[in-house]
Amino acid sequence: MELFIIIISVAAGMFVLYTILGTYIGFKMAIVRRSEKKKREKEENRELLYDPDYDNKLAEMKAEGLEWLSERQYEKHTLKTFDGLTLRGKFYRAENARATVILVHGYRSWSERDFGTVMKYFGDNGFNIFMYGNRAHGESDGKYITFGVLDRYDLRDWTYYVDDLCGNSLPILWDGISMGGATVCMASALELPKNLRAIISDCPFTTPKEEICHTMKHYYHIPAFPLIYTLDIAARAAAKFGLSECDSRKEVSKTKLPLFIAHGQADDFVPHYMGEEIFNACSSAKEFLSVPGAIHGFSYIVATEEYQKKLMAFLERNGFFN
Repeated sequence: MELFIIIISVAAGMFVLYTILGTYIGFKMAIVRRSEKKKREKEENRELLYDPDYDNKLAEMKAEGLEWLSERQYEKHTLKTFDGLTLRGKFYRAENARATVILVHGYRSWSERDFGTVMKYFGDNGFNIFMYGNRAHGESDGKYITFGVLDRYDLRDWTYYVDDLCGNSLPILWDGISMGGATVCMASALELPKNLRAIISDCPFTTPKEEICHTMKHYYHIPAFPLIYTLDIAARAAAKFGLSECDSRKEVSKTKLPLFIAHGQADDFVPHYMGEEIFNACSSAKEFLSVPGAIHGFSYIVATEEYQKKLMAFLERNGFFN
C-alpha cells in the first residue's frame, strides 16, 4: 500500500510538473512575441523544402513582386488600437485605382513574405495596396500574438481608416492568409464600412484552440490535454484573449460579405478540413478553391491561373467593382 501511494504521488508530481513547464514553454513559444530577424534570415537562406518546381516558381514570383513593389512610393500610417497599441502600415496608391486590397499576413510573418507573389497582380488590376504589421509583429507594438481574436478589431479599425484614405469612394477587399485568413473570417461579422465588399481567406484555421491542438499532435506528438486548457488560462490572464473565444465558422455564418476560400489539399499545418468547415458554415455568397498538391500557403503558387481566374470571376459575379 505504501509503495502504491509513493508511485501515485510521484506520478501526480510529474504530471503537475509537466503541466506547469509545458504551459510555460508553450506560452512562450506560441503566444509571446519573438524577434523576427532570425526568421527573416532563415527565409532568405532556406533550402528547398517542397517540390523544386514550385519552390523555384515561388522564388521567381516573389522576386518579381518585390522588385515591382520596390519601384513604388508608399505612405506610412499608424493606428492606435482599442487597447492602446500602435500598429504601423504602408499604403501603395495605384494610378487610376478602382479598388483597394488590405493584406493580412500570417503567424510570425510579414506582408512582403506572404503576399510578395500576388502584389503585382493586384497592382496590375488597379488595386491600391495596404499592408500592416499585426500586433506583436514587425514594426507594430504588442507583446502577445492573439491568433486573430483581438486582431479582428484591429482589422476593422484599419478598414475604416483605409476607407477614409480613399475618400470613402472605392470598394475594399480583404486578403488574409493563414492566421490572417482566420482573422478576416473572425472579423467578417463585425460592423464594417459599406465599401468593404468581399473577403479572400487563404488556408484559414477554425479556432486558435483547434489549430494549437493540431500542431501539438502533428508536429510535437504530445497530447493536447491538459496543456491546451492551462494555455487558455494563461492566454486569458496575460494576453487578454481566450483560445476558444472566437470561431471562424460562427462568424462567417453571420456575415453578408462574399467569401472566397482557398486551401491546399496537402496542407498539414492548417489542415484542409478546417477551410472546408469554415466554407460550409458561411451563409453568404461563397466559393471554395481546393488545390491538389498544395502545402500551406501554396495554393496561389500551385494554381496561379486558376486562382486568378476564379477570384476575378467571383468578384465580378458578386458586384465587387459596381
